[in-house]
Amino acid sequence: MDFYPGEGWNLGFTLQQATLDRAAELGQVNRRAVSLSGGRNSVDTQWSSKLEWRRDSGAERREQWTSSNRFLHKLNDSFRIAGRLNYSQTRDQINRDAGAKFVESNVGFSWRPYNDTRWALLGKYTFLYDVSALEQVGPNIADYDQRSHVLAFEGIYHPNHRWEFAGKLARRVGEVRFGRLQGEWADSSTTFAALQARYEFKEVWHGLAEYRWLDVKDGGRKQGALIGVDRDIGKNFRVGVGYNFTQFSDDLTNFDYDHRGWFLNMVGSY
Repeated sequence: MDFYPGEGWNLGFTLQQATLDRAAELGQVNRRAVSLSGGRNSVDTQWSSKLEWRRDSGAERREQWTSSNRFLHKLNDSFRIAGRLNYSQTRDQINRDAGAKFVESNVGFSWRPYNDTRWALLGKYTFLYDVSALEQVGPNIADYDQRSHVLAFEGIYHPNHRWEFAGKLARRVGEVRFGRLQGEWADSSTTFAALQARYEFKEVWHGLAEYRWLDVKDGGRKQGALIGVDRDIGKNFRVGVGYNFTQFSDDLTNFDYDHRGWFLNMVGSY
């Protein structure tokens, strides 16, 4: 059921009862769930929240709480702030080790003078606590727990319509343990920096070159380059390909050193 109590406001709830068929030897799972949602949209503000409770019985006996929240506000024509909070906790009554917990929250800002599009500055603080569910652990999926604080800033400068220069600096402070719910927590402090240049040619093509550097406490320093080429498809979409010569990502909540290789880049704007 969805309700619209006033202009820009929305409220709603969902009730669910279902039967899930597992493998024949496991039997069936009976699920009950309740969710509540709300939000507001206006010229300057967008907000949405959802809270859900779920209980499984039968072949599985689990209770789960999840919540997702988004907030965006335009302070003026040049400055915006945004926030996000995602939460999930699962308790398993049959196997306590099958429980999981995930908390991701961030708050950020963007500044771009409305009367001078040459400059832009972005910043974001992120907190992440992640203990993956058993179904998400395997040979091709990260098998580690983490609790991280990440602070990142990025500046962009357009001296003219052809050139664009950018720099990014990020710092992670936190701990990680390799092995789900086991092992000792280890300091994972890391610093990341990158310098990037873009050049436009033939009006719709864009060349990209980036130098990136990573310093991991007790893990040494890594550095290298990233290159790419993009093409504008109309006024609102850009697609391209590139190659990352380094093994690391600029996302400091990702501990996998498997990012070397080709990538596809797509950007949409409105």
